Amino acid sequence: MNLKKAILLRSWIAFLMIFALGIRIIWQIVDLQFNQKEKYMSISMEQSTKWRVIQASRGNIYADDGSLLATSIPRYELRMDTRVETVTNEFFNANIDSLSWYFASVFTDKTASEWRNYLVAARSRGDRYLLLKRDVDYHIVKQMENWPIFKLGKYKGGFIKIENFKREIPFGTLAARSIGYVNREANVKIGLEGTYDSLLSGAMGKRLERRVKGGVWRPVDNSEEMASRNGLDLYTTLDINIQDVAENALKQSLINNNADHGCAILMEVKTGAIKAIANLKRLPDNTCIEAENYAVNEFSDPGSTFKLVSAMALLEDKYMKLTDSVDIEWGRTTFGPLPMVDAHESPYKHATLQYIFEHSSNVGIAKSINKYYKDKPEQFLKYAYNLGLNSSFSFDIRTTRHPRIRNSKDRAWSGTSLPFMSIGYEMELSSLQILSIYNAIANNGVMVKPYLVKEIKEFGKTVKACSTEIINPKVCSDATLKQLRLLLEGVVERGTATNLKGLAYKVAGKTGTAQIISNGRYDKSSHKASFVGYFPADNPQYTCIVVVNAPANGVYYGGSVAGPVFKEIADKVYSTNIHLHKPLKKVDKPAMPKVKNGSREDIKYVLNHLSISSHFITGEAESEWVKTSGDVSSIDLKELQTDVNLVPDVRGMGLRDAIYLLENRGLKVIVEGYGSVQYQSLPPGTAIRNRSGNIYIKLSP
Repeated sequence: MNLKKAILLRSWIAFLMIFALGIRIIWQIVDLQFNQKEKYMSISMEQSTKWRVIQASRGNIYADDGSLLATSIPRYELRMDTRVETVTNEFFNANIDSLSWYFASVFTDKTASEWRNYLVAARSRGDRYLLLKRDVDYHIVKQMENWPIFKLGKYKGGFIKIENFKREIPFGTLAARSIGYVNREANVKIGLEGTYDSLLSGAMGKRLERRVKGGVWRPVDNSEEMASRNGLDLYTTLDINIQDVAENALKQSLINNNADHGCAILMEVKTGAIKAIANLKRLPDNTCIEAENYAVNEFSDPGSTFKLVSAMALLEDKYMKLTDSVDIEWGRTTFGPLPMVDAHESPYKHATLQYIFEHSSNVGIAKSINKYYKDKPEQFLKYAYNLGLNSSFSFDIRTTRHPRIRNSKDRAWSGTSLPFMSIGYEMELSSLQILSIYNAIANNGVMVKPYLVKEIKEFGKTVKACSTEIINPKVCSDATLKQLRLLLEGVVERGTATNLKGLAYKVAGKTGTAQIISNGRYDKSSHKASFVGYFPADNPQYTCIVVVNAPANGVYYGGSVAGPVFKEIADKVYSTNIHLHKPLKKVDKPAMPKVKNGSREDIKYVLNHLSISSHFITGEAESEWVKTSGDVSSIDLKELQTDVNLVPDVRGMGLRDAIYLLENRGLKVIVEGYGSVQYQSLPPGTAIRNRSGNIYIKLSP
């Protein structure tokens, strides 16, 4: 082959190869355009657009009076489209200085010139989704809507607002643990927020966003965008004022007694509505926090407050009467190998059931229960079961723990189990359960379910109303109920809670002191002090329990540690509820007020304005100073001699008039007491020999 043919062959080969490559490229273009169009468009969309979840506004939680306990506050992320078509360079340059000044006046982290440089540089780069600020509140956003350029709006001014929600607790730590919180990352749900999370959360929406310059995502106007649905609102039974008193009283008790933690619950007798629920833990620096829902989650030995169940069994089964006597062995005995002692050594060897209960004798209760139920413990335990103490009832604050009441079939059951259970040991119960028992006694034997949420609403319209739920219509007979109430009143009148006696209202209840289990054994140096009761005892309206764990200042009895907290809560309730006060007695003829001796003119002035009749019955002329006397219809005034040379009679006068008369005669007055003058050291009518002498007067109410 000559050289010419060789070159021609190579040329054709190169041409054919280029032609084939061109055909291949054309085929790929056609295939991509028609056969794989949807695939690659889908990939492109996935890389440049995505659906973002729109958070719903979480529902509010309210107190009984409508005060906000928890709410979602809108917070905004602010951005700017610096290249929006309607903002020309001339318009931007004319307004950028003013806009920068507004930014600097509100967001002080940059000066006006720094803000101007920031915005101008972003416009030069062509940023379509420039970040301005995060976590901005609603009021500032409303101001910004009137700023230069931004007042044109989103599409003409490029002002972009992205709404988020932040949970706020307006009352700070008040009832914080009961309100609770939700941490989705840790899968933790606490309190009302946790229990009602699905209702409070509402429904999430969705929004299509596109990736723009700088790798940021910008919302796309899309008809398929789905708005979120706000959560429902909870209306609770909590009274903010009582809650505040309960927490402060409990806090003070924890500090005063150097205690570890405690709880307090106040409940309406008839309805079961919880008006206050406090849970506090004391830290080493004497600050207190709501670290745990102790009222609901802490299950432990109730101690002597359980003796109410023991007394109920003895009376209901008619094994004993209140006047029956028991040999309490001076407050010391043994059951098998275990000793049992009373908190205080008894002055008696024998005592009635009433005395035993009122003075919380462990020996007396345990010996009585052991005597009648030793061979049939299940008959005794049925009273605990009948009160629902062996099972959890659904409450608005949920707990994963469960109560425990030991029965005779348990492996751990022994000959000492029954007597120690009768005084509140070898069991695990919550404070809320104990409160429910006493509330049933206060409520004429009707046990109601405690509740914290009374209504669920959407935009102010009731979706669900929660009413009183009866757990047990009659926990015992009326005869037993009457005797139990006498026992509970006797605890305050004569027993272990006499510090609650003599109040403006009558209290009935029971103290409790229990050893705390530590490392599997009861620790004699660590106790749980409690008091649970109701008031007013003659017409019960509220039941309250206070529990203080591990007081460490040497005083650990329920009456001394928990009783004062109960009193402070009850005082607040009583003082702010006029319907609890007894009506004033109607008097046919009101008594005349007690009027002190003194200035006739002053006395007449007051009596005339009170429309009280007064008569001057002695003396030719109305004297300046008078004595008073009266009957049911009028006040009589009698002339009082006040010679300047004689010691005046100031008995029966107030301090001001007495000092005026005595010092006008040159006497130096020495005063003791308050009220009206009952005694004067210089007899009335004696001559004044020493014008600078002393006179002692004693006053009393």
